[in-house]
Amino acid sequence: MSSAILLHWLLAMPALVEAGQQQRMNFVFMFPDTLRAESFSSYGLPLKTTPNLDEFAKTAVRFEQAHALHTQCTPSRVTMFTGRYMHVLGHRTQQHLIQPYEFNYLRTLKENGYHVQYYGKNDAFSADAMNLSASEWSDDHGRAYGDSTFDYPNAGYYSMLMDSSPSSKDNTKLNGDYRAVAKANAWLKDSPPQPFFLFLPGKGAHPPYGAPAEFHDKWPVDLVKQKIKLRPPYNPSKPRYHSRDQGIPHYRNLTPLDEDVFYKIQATYLGMVSYSDWQFGELLKGIREAGLENNTAIFFSSDHGDFGGDFHLIEKWPGGADDILSRVPVYARIPGASPATRGFVSKAPISLFDVPHTICELAGINVTGDGSGKYGINFGTSLIPQLLHAQEGDMSRFVYSEGGFGFWNEVFPMGSDHLKPNDVMNLYYPRALEEMSDNGNGSPKWVMRRNLTHKVVYRPRGDSELYDMVSDPRELNNLWDDPAHKGTRDSLVAGLLEWLVQTVDVSPMHADPRETPTYPYMASSCATSEVVGPTVRSEDLKIVV
Repeated sequence: MSSAILLHWLLAMPALVEAGQQQRMNFVFMFPDTLRAESFSSYGLPLKTTPNLDEFAKTAVRFEQAHALHTQCTPSRVTMFTGRYMHVLGHRTQQHLIQPYEFNYLRTLKENGYHVQYYGKNDAFSADAMNLSASEWSDDHGRAYGDSTFDYPNAGYYSMLMDSSPSSKDNTKLNGDYRAVAKANAWLKDSPPQPFFLFLPGKGAHPPYGAPAEFHDKWPVDLVKQKIKLRPPYNPSKPRYHSRDQGIPHYRNLTPLDEDVFYKIQATYLGMVSYSDWQFGELLKGIREAGLENNTAIFFSSDHGDFGGDFHLIEKWPGGADDILSRVPVYARIPGASPATRGFVSKAPISLFDVPHTICELAGINVTGDGSGKYGINFGTSLIPQLLHAQEGDMSRFVYSEGGFGFWNEVFPMGSDHLKPNDVMNLYYPRALEEMSDNGNGSPKWVMRRNLTHKVVYRPRGDSELYDMVSDPRELNNLWDDPAHKGTRDSLVAGLLEWLVQTVDVSPMHADPRETPTYPYMASSCATSEVVGPTVRSEDLKIVV
């Protein structure tokens, strides 16, 4: 499989082949946090929020229906890089990262000759796994913003809305995301080792809602109100976290706020999106100036979306499967691809782990996921047909996402982020209280199944959802309890059961001898390394001799 893909690439690059430069392509992957697809102008927003990505899309492939596998930072990234659903190995919280014993795509690239250069936030790799997966890294991420618009304990403090920062957009001291881009551009111009994979996972539009003044105030509230209609709040058919009295608006004390506050949140969020777009434009300049454009594949995406004031809600919610949380932008341009790929829009659904899976394939690495290959089982799907030949993907495909919590240690003490007790001024304090409510069932487990026409979200201990995504793309009419849609609901839920059965575990690649070991048996270095395993807490580990 890998040789066939490599041949596809070489045949698609006649200029390089004729020049005798049959080197493997480089990769640049910009991955800012918290960007929902519908807030990008190339995805249909009637404001020019992303001019650089709009222009890039004219030369690249854009994926219309790309979905994250979880709606929170760490689980989304872990699933993307391992090619495995969250339920396979239990990466459900922000504190359970990729371990050295787990397959991941970045490590695979590194072990196959790629230099992996990493500038940005982590939220994916344990320390040992980072060491195995990246060649060099630095923790450059962040964005300048001002003080809270609302004082504690007034209503609005927990809205995460901030004042603007007087910082300039290119202040590398205060804006870590831009510092990462500046470092990357300098590295690209300094004869970097090739082939390389350059990864830039920035803060993006992650709350708090605030940015340097040029972007914080880029979209006036009156203009946003004219062009965009926020989704209405307190819909009684929606799950509990939408509720005025028991949901996010209640716990964050948002109910007294005027509608204009939520439009200001939306406007500021769009400014943060535009700031990420500007940085992407600067990165493209750096690639061109380094003379690497013709042999470097460029990808752009994000880990999840944000409510941004819709439904009178803010940030993301690990218990939520709304499209504005799961649907993310994906753009990619591959050197030497068919001219038909320039401006091609793929409408078939894809999952976020398809991206690094395909990057490995483009690098000529066999990451076949059915267990027959060197790297074992994964669930990524190749995007080669779309990216090299502008061939549409599987239009009937279902994609899946999951989240929420079901066990005591996941939300106690003090929520899934395990905040300090009584840290009432922490902006995530209300979320911790809500997650712990109902004896720890404040954010119940869910699984989502979606195709181009319908979406089901099943919560065994909460409110389930069903939407007709053709007639109701904004998800305002939950049809779960509608008898007229019982057949559709039951069919979609049956599909969830099949998916869980087929993906619930992955067999390891190594084989253990069944014979009884000789006694006494000296423990291996792995057994005495105090590396945390899937069912072992680090504080419980003891050296075995």
